[in-house]
Amino acid sequence: MWWTACTTMIPPWEIDMLPFCVIPLLWAAFMDWKKRIIPDWTWIIILTIGGVSAFLFPEPAPAQRIAGFLLPGACLLFLAVKYGGVGGGDIKLTAALGFCFGLNALAAILLFALPPACVYAKATRQRSVPLAVFLCIGFFIYAGVLFIYGLTC
Repeated sequence: MWWTACTTMIPPWEIDMLPFCVIPLLWAAFMDWKKRIIPDWTWIIILTIGGVSAFLFPEPAPAQRIAGFLLPGACLLFLAVKYGGVGGGDIKLTAALGFCFGLNALAAILLFALPPACVYAKATRQRSVPLAVFLCIGFFIYAGVLFIYGLTC
């Protein structure tokens, strides 16, 4: 009985997709930290991984992927136009992560990423932060939670 609960809580395909996103996300974070530029190939690879996984795995559902792609991207685009400080690379990377993992997983990643980003912005008194760094942190915390939760079952 406990095995059924554990295997239905963490989809194995979600754990399988995580390692493929590590290198592009780490490189995006490194480049964003050093030069404040996110190379296009990083988000394109993550988006491609999401596209391939959409055909291989049943979840996240297509509606979740599309919502994960459009909603956060639209919110960040609105913030970029209204207040500035959000770059196009940040928008594209967030949208690619949303498409790859779905809206729910992206919400968890952002839950772990945005509070440290706000603290960093407040501490450094900058309007713009290297968001890819904090998305990477949120991604690894999310991956760690999935990994630990899978092991404790």
